Amino acid sequence: MQHRPPIDLTPLQQDYAVYLPAISSFYSTYVAKQRTEKFISDDRMPKGFDRGIEGMNFLNPEEGYFTYKYGLYSAGHAQLDLQKSRVQESMIQDRDRKKTMILGDSGGYQIGKGVLKFDWLNFEGAEANKVRQKILEWLEVTADWSMMLDVPTWACDHIHGPKTGLKTFEDCLDKTRFNNEYFLKNRMGQTKWLNVLQGSDWDTAEKWYEGVKEFSDPAVWGDSAAEGWAFGGANMCKMDITLKRLMTMREDGLLKGKNWIHFLGTAQLDWSCYLTLIQRQIRKHINENLTISFDCASPFIATAHGLVYTSAIHTTKRWSVIMDKAPDNKALSGSDIPFPFESEIGRRLTMGDIAYYDLGVRKSDAELNGVAFNHQNPEHYNVVPRMNKLNKISNRTSWDSFSYALMMGHNVYCHIVAIQRAQQLMDIEIAEHKHKINWQDWGYNKGKETHDEYGDWVPRNILYFDRFVEELFDTKSKADAFAMIEQAKPFLKSLEGARLRGGVASNTFGSLFTVETVTRADEIDLANPEDEKLRELENLVKFEE
Repeated sequence: MQHRPPIDLTPLQQDYAVYLPAISSFYSTYVAKQRTEKFISDDRMPKGFDRGIEGMNFLNPEEGYFTYKYGLYSAGHAQLDLQKSRVQESMIQDRDRKKTMILGDSGGYQIGKGVLKFDWLNFEGAEANKVRQKILEWLEVTADWSMMLDVPTWACDHIHGPKTGLKTFEDCLDKTRFNNEYFLKNRMGQTKWLNVLQGSDWDTAEKWYEGVKEFSDPAVWGDSAAEGWAFGGANMCKMDITLKRLMTMREDGLLKGKNWIHFLGTAQLDWSCYLTLIQRQIRKHINENLTISFDCASPFIATAHGLVYTSAIHTTKRWSVIMDKAPDNKALSGSDIPFPFESEIGRRLTMGDIAYYDLGVRKSDAELNGVAFNHQNPEHYNVVPRMNKLNKISNRTSWDSFSYALMMGHNVYCHIVAIQRAQQLMDIEIAEHKHKINWQDWGYNKGKETHDEYGDWVPRNILYFDRFVEELFDTKSKADAFAMIEQAKPFLKSLEGARLRGGVASNTFGSLFTVETVTRADEIDLANPEDEKLRELENLVKFEE
């Protein structure tokens, strides 16, 4: 197989909002283990992998089959013992920090869910502080930017409240304030901190902001103040609240000197464009150094459910990342059929690289001499199928764990490229149609509902939003900005599509435009950071403690 040169996706970012793949520990483990113990044997390695598994490390600008400088990694599933982390998470820990950027998630979600154990009964006690300190030190060593340890508002609901002891919104806010104070007082100066915002509607989002904004104020915290923001809850998916929050921050002077805003768990293509347009206006009017980022684990979760990214569609009627059931057939074991879906990983694979477990050659009924065939009994085969790591014959799937890692690499590449292509097409259409559009024409023309499109590639909502956000940032006061947001509320409501963690996403722009994140598997929640199948994979390849 002809070897291909790597491709660097980072320069294609230009001035776009940055997608951060929420890297699964399953994926990073393969890179780390191969460095220390030759986890994958030579005969299992794809022939097209001239750089071995290290080529799957997109944070390695010299060795990656494709490279991309950005990622998110969570303390919620990390090895918090720093000595072990340097070995077990070497894809993250050994990266060149001058050429890459990792945003660290503090693991508040996993603490609330009970995945990361925490002493809720003695929230300010010694055992709880041990966990805080471990997370803080891990983030300082690991990440360039990090989220402070928030307590999500759902931690007090009827499902989680009995475990956490939290009963009210105020309880979550008070605990977050305690954590913020602990983190800023004990920071070590090796990472920059994001102040996390929560809230399910404007009233609770405003109450949360007022309760935590002091931790971003240099007048209160001096040089220890948080350097950026993380938008969670309604702040990250309800556009009117997002924009009101930004206008409030502008009024309070809390966007100046704050050089990073992260939107939690935001996956959809249209929001990558909205966030880019917001970023451009903040850079123009307030802070030229500010970057907006957003993350999702969709490529990894999709793989865990046996889905493969097949294509992306960018038209005015369909703006989609298409996933579908991946080929999984033992009859393909050893096949030299090229992997059919396009990516820098996929181009180096055959179907035999994915379909590892084979059928073997079973004995005939005559050879079995009347004994019922048992597919798990090696004595019932003339040629025994390949065994898995538990020394058992795979029941149905042709995939071994390495197959999942290969598919993750393919899916990550496809997700990055789909987002970048969406942003590029946005700029092409804006260049052509910008001066033809008045956002106030959205939805109605002479009192009649309309769904007129302007271009061939990009839905009208994105083009309308470009004009809207320009005018919004030209306003001179918070009152004027809020009045404009209120006037545009039906339009802004139509933009909602990113999902709250654990919630259900809206997926339509009016009646004629569909945003898709998955096909034929809509029951899969690609925004769930605690997806059960992904956790099973991660536990499968974890190092011994």
